[in-house]
Amino acid sequence: MRKVIFAFSFWFILLILAFINASIRELTYKPFLEPYIGLWAHQISTLTAIFMFYFAIRFFVRRNFQLYSRRQINYVAILWLALTLLFETLMSLFIRHLTFAQILQTYYFWQGQTWILVLMTILFLPNYFYSKISSGNHKDR
Repeated sequence: MRKVIFAFSFWFILLILAFINASIRELTYKPFLEPYIGLWAHQISTLTAIFMFYFAIRFFVRRNFQLYSRRQINYVAILWLALTLLFETLMSLFIRHLTFAQILQTYYFWQGQTWILVLMTILFLPNYFYSKISSGNHKDR
């Protein structure tokens, strides 16, 4: 149970990083980019979020490698993904006042939406780092 609470708690670090990333986007480059080149501010923000999550998730797995089995680290990734989807959906519904159809449009990669890449990062990076460490590649330790 302690491991679940710890993994759940670490998700809040990911949430804080997401808020920092969004704040930087909204306060700095989005006002300059949006009028001229459409979704690029959100696409850049996706890359910076992936970059931030890369280092945070790497830190989590490196520090806690001995606590979790491969199966458990996959459950951690699923937990983080579920929390992210729940938070994003509720925020979109109740704060941004979007409809479900509008929320679904944020997943349309073929229309330039890149949010799905952030979700894939959250889902696959824990197992990636766990595999790197467990396979004997200790450069990542």
